[in-house]
Amino acid sequence: MKTNLDNLYKTDKGYETEGIWLEISEGVGFKVKRFGGFNASSVKQSLAKYYKPFSKQIEAGTLPESKEAEISTKVFVDSCVLDWKGIEIDGEVKEFSKDLCIKFLLELPELSKVLVDYATDKNNFKESLGNF
Repeated sequence: MKTNLDNLYKTDKGYETEGIWLEISEGVGFKVKRFGGFNASSVKQSLAKYYKPFSKQIEAGTLPESKEAEISTKVFVDSCVLDWKGIEIDGEVKEFSKDLCIKFLLELPELSKVLVDYATDKNNFKESLGNF
């Protein structure tokens, strides 16, 4: 169905669930799924998986900030990060793995924020933008 609001709100389900590349710098990037939208069920599953063991601490407000950052990063990587390219660690190009990605993003919280912001923005997953 075509509507007059498609340009503002219509996203591509494939981009949201299969991911798109975000180029950080030349030859360096991350393939991410949307943090929400058509990928919401995957995000919810990851939230339950990683937050449930700490529910009492969260409820009591006693969860340390560092643990909160770790859990949030695990949720994001588990539900949204599919791959990377051109990532060097200690001078060596590394293959993507979720565990290594979590460690990497915990060391670079500003990069993690950039990725989460990108994956959260519906405009990056619009049909008209394509997978660049």
